[in-house]
Amino acid sequence: MYVIGVIFLLAFLVESLVEYLFSPFFEKLPALQPHRWMLMYVAAGVGVGGCFFYGFDLLYLLGGYLDAEIQLSWLGMLLTGLAVGRGSNFVHDLVSRFFVKK
Repeated sequence: MYVIGVIFLLAFLVESLVEYLFSPFFEKLPALQPHRWMLMYVAAGVGVGGCFFYGFDLLYLLGGYLDAEIQLSWLGMLLTGLAVGRGSNFVHDLVSRFFVKK
């Protein structure tokens, strides 16, 4: 379950660094201001790339947590990467909803 902590950290880093590195371009250059919506796609791309690079798959981890037979897959890594790209608050909501034993 330590991997979930690393996924949280990756989500936080992606969200923070995309805002820090790319947001000033959209704020300072008037020609780019109408295209600020593209920041979410930059974050999604970085999140997906990071999850593929490290092999993070929340569906696989959830399957292991619930003793279900779920294989590590590219689709799971893609969905995890999109969640990471959404940010740490989104990943926290996702994990707190599905990784709680009742």
